[in-house]
Amino acid sequence: MARKSKTDSSKDKAAGSGKSAGTASSSAWFAEPGKNDDVIISTRARLVRNLADFPFPAKMSADDKERVQALAYDAFSGAENWHFIDMSQISAPGRQILSDKNIIKDDCSAVVINYGDESTSCLVNESNHIKISAFVSGLDCEKAMEKVYKVDEFLQNKLQFAANIDFGYLTSYIKDCGTGLKFTVRLFIPSIVLSGQFEAVVSMIHEKKLSIRPVFKSEQIADFSNCLFDITTTSSAEGTELDQMAVIQSIASVILKTERKIRSDFADNNPTVVLNFFKQSYARAMYSLLLSYEEAVSIISAVKWGLQLKLVKGISENELNGLYYRVKDGHLKYLCDNFAFTFEDDIKSSEGLQIKRLRTIVIQQAFEDIVNEKPVS
Repeated sequence: MARKSKTDSSKDKAAGSGKSAGTASSSAWFAEPGKNDDVIISTRARLVRNLADFPFPAKMSADDKERVQALAYDAFSGAENWHFIDMSQISAPGRQILSDKNIIKDDCSAVVINYGDESTSCLVNESNHIKISAFVSGLDCEKAMEKVYKVDEFLQNKLQFAANIDFGYLTSYIKDCGTGLKFTVRLFIPSIVLSGQFEAVVSMIHEKKLSIRPVFKSEQIADFSNCLFDITTTSSAEGTELDQMAVIQSIASVILKTERKIRSDFADNNPTVVLNFFKQSYARAMYSLLLSYEEAVSIISAVKWGLQLKLVKGISENELNGLYYRVKDGHLKYLCDNFAFTFEDDIKSSEGLQIKRLRTIVIQQAFEDIVNEKPVS
């Protein structure tokens, strides 16, 4: 196994652990522990705003887009810890890293990132002129909301946003009018899915006018990547910010309590099945040579479930949650480009295979200290 770098051992370890500058550093928000992070991986708040006297981005001329970007640049100029990125100047690998971190999704003309834990960002000229986003680990809608409104308050002193007394803040999508605020909570609910109680949870979510969508969709029923979901508020126009926050916070709280209750019952009634899920995934991690991202997600998720069921120790919830991000393509390509790894001869010429190889090594290093608490008798 080509696990040695041509660089010194300390740099090799840093690359393997994902602690290289500009990527998934130890200070990244997703590496931090969060409230209820066994079930709730992350909470995201996003706020959209549009500048007065400009059409929405879909109807803007090139000159208008440049003017909006210049106004945003001036607004953030001199602000501490904010870095302005012109997307026309960024490389494809840099764009991939921003996508992997869920900072960008669609095209935009610029990104402004708060350097620190990189949890807060602002997109310019996406579907709206300004989109402010903030992530926190675990379930904490209030903290995420405070982050976006802190940026909004800062920008309100610099920019004039379009608003109407009847409709609130004006946006390119009618359901974003009003507060312009939306929340997304990412869930890990394997016990609910495997016990056949998922549809009841979906019905509860829809009754509260929230949406739910899978993060992945594998054809394999027992694939643990099928157990990750995002629930999202669907309208910014109904109620106040606190009303919107309370709905998704309460639903997420009910789901996490349900997952924990089913998890305990499922483990008690199906001990061999549960142990088999973990052992198969752990063996796949430790004896594989090449892993796709979806395969890695399934393995990480199965080990996460094993940790929750007290089948293993030697790794934490936040380490596993951070691993979801550390093994994405953009971060791994950054490592390949900036560290001199020695790969096997038959994969040296393939960037895709090198990324799969390095992903496997990162996971194996992360799992080195895992100890099985319940060996098979």
